[in-house]
Amino acid sequence: MQPLSLTAKLSTADPLKRSIVSLLCSGLKVVICGAVPSMVRSVRLYNQCSHMYVNVFPNGTVMARSDGNDHPNLTISTRGVNLELLIHSPVQDMYLCFNRSKLVGRRLSRFQAERQSNCLFKEEFVDGYSSFHLVKNDDRYIGFNRRGLQLRRLKSRLSQRSQNCFAFMKENQDFDISRHNYMVAADRPRRPQRRLRPPPQNSIKPPCHGVRHHHGRHQRRRNCEGT
Repeated sequence: MQPLSLTAKLSTADPLKRSIVSLLCSGLKVVICGAVPSMVRSVRLYNQCSHMYVNVFPNGTVMARSDGNDHPNLTISTRGVNLELLIHSPVQDMYLCFNRSKLVGRRLSRFQAERQSNCLFKEEFVDGYSSFHLVKNDDRYIGFNRRGLQLRRLKSRLSQRSQNCFAFMKENQDFDISRHNYMVAADRPRRPQRRLRPPPQNSIKPPCHGVRHHHGRHQRRRNCEGT
């Protein structure tokens, strides 16, 4: 008796087993072909230097001057096996890209943005914050100064004090930064207060108010020295 082939075994198996095997085979095809599903996340980028949110204006200007009330959400999606990022503004339907001098918003399709090297970013994590730089230039970072304007110089050419201007906090839409700062401050260990040592008993002097003496018609108040 010859052994049954895989096709014959699947035909004789019950429908549940056939569905499980088909799912496993489809998963193997995805792995073999190298297809990686894109991860999409809607966040707000809070800059640590301007203390405001990144927003894209209709003319393509990118600044960090929004207080978050207008919900300037950005969509961050991955591309390929190397997890290259695309940053998209759904409100303006623009992708963030670098030109020769600054970061701008460009009206591109996803197919076009994936093939623009100035629109692909890499994400770094430093001290709990995120930084974004171009894939083709690891010294070209997204950064803003205290007024929310872009930093057009390369990261290596700025001082150490300006490095936090390239750091961002990724927040969800329902995230409250004031409540977050309050919770962080409440979790910090408080320094115990020093207990003051009571002074020795012999150093405590009774209050001296002077004593009145009557000498005829005039009253005289003696001071603490007895004069």
